[in-house]
Amino acid sequence: MIAPPSDMAFQQTPEASPQFLQNVAKPDRATTRKPEHKLTRVTFRVSRLMEFCSKRELQNQTGHSVYDWPLVVLKEIMDNALDACEEAEVAPVIEVTVGPGSITIQDNADGLDADTIESILDYTIRVSSREAYVSPTRGAQGNALKTILAMGYVLDREAADRDADAAGVTIIETRGVKHRIEFGVDHINNQPKIEHTKTPSAIDVGTKVTVGWPKSQAEELFLFVAEQFQQLTQAYFWFNPHLSLRGVWYGREFVNVEATDPNWEKWRPRNPTSPHYIVEFAFGLHQSGLTQQGAAISRKIITGANWSVGIHNPFRAFGSTGEGLESTLAKVRANAREPVICALHLASAYIQYADRGKSSIILTDDAKQPDD
Repeated sequence: MIAPPSDMAFQQTPEASPQFLQNVAKPDRATTRKPEHKLTRVTFRVSRLMEFCSKRELQNQTGHSVYDWPLVVLKEIMDNALDACEEAEVAPVIEVTVGPGSITIQDNADGLDADTIESILDYTIRVSSREAYVSPTRGAQGNALKTILAMGYVLDREAADRDADAAGVTIIETRGVKHRIEFGVDHINNQPKIEHTKTPSAIDVGTKVTVGWPKSQAEELFLFVAEQFQQLTQAYFWFNPHLSLRGVWYGREFVNVEATDPNWEKWRPRNPTSPHYIVEFAFGLHQSGLTQQGAAISRKIITGANWSVGIHNPFRAFGSTGEGLESTLAKVRANAREPVICALHLASAYIQYADRGKSSIILTDDAKQPDD
C-alpha cells in the first residue's frame, strides 16, 4: 500500500504558488506592446456644388425622384411666375409649352433683372426674397432655380455615361436679353463650369424660361408623367381665379382658360404678414356621375398650399393618428372609385414642410376621423 502523503507534502513554496505561475505564464504587456498607429484627421472643404451634380443629391435637394423632375420644373417656375405677376400688380397670363427635349414657361410680369440671374449662378449661396420672412408665400427656400439648372447636366451625364462633356442648357429671356446658361462641372477643381452668354431677345415683357434636357431622357420622362403634368398645370387654375392659362403638349393644346376674376387679389409679399390661416374645401359630384358611365370615373383630388398646387397630396398625415386626407375621404364614402371632385387648399403664414420638395405638410392639430 502506498502511504498517504503527509501534510507537509501539500505545503507550497512561493515559487509554486498559483500567483507565481500566473506571473510567469503572462509576461508584462507594458514591455511587449507594439506602438499604435494614430490617424491624423485634417479639416477639408467640400464644395456645395456636389449637392446639385448627382442624381442622388439632386433628388435630396428637390425632395422628388428623377421621374418627378418634369413636375418639379413646372411647379417651381409656375410659382415664381405667379409671384412675379402679383408683385408687378398684373393679372397673370402664363403659357406652358412642352416639346421634344424642353419645357418652356412664359409670364407677363416685369421680368428678371440681370443681378438676380447672376446670383442664381452662384452655387455658394441660396437666393430668396422670402426665406427670412414668416408669410404666406408659394416658395421661400431659394434653391429651386439652382436645382433646375443642374437637372439637364445630371440627366445628360446619366444618359451618355460621360462626366467630362455632359451639360445642361437653360435659356432665360427677359427685358430684351436672352441669357443662355450652360451648366457643367470642372471635375479637376470640383467647381461649377457655367457658361453664361447674352444675346438680344424679342421678349421685353415678362420672363420666358426654357429648360432643355437630353432628348433621349426627356422622351422617356415626359411620356411617364404626361397625364400628371397636364393635370398639375390645370390645377393652378383652381387656386388662382386671376390666372389666364394656356398649355401645349407636343403641339396639342390641353388647356386654354381665361381668368374668372382678373381683379381678384390675395395677400401679397409686400403686405404686412397675415396673422391667420384659412382652410378652403370644395366638394362636388362629377358630371359623369349622373350618367351610366359614371362608375368608370375615379375620384379627382386637387390639393395645395398658399395658392400653389402640390405635386403629390401634401395632406398625407394629420391629426392625432396621422390618418390623412385619403382615409378621411374614404370614411365619408368618397373613395377612389367614386365620381367626385375634392379641392383642399391651405393658406397660412407659417407652413411646416417635411422636405425641401414641399411634398408633405406637417399638421399638428387635433383633426379626427368622422364617426362610422
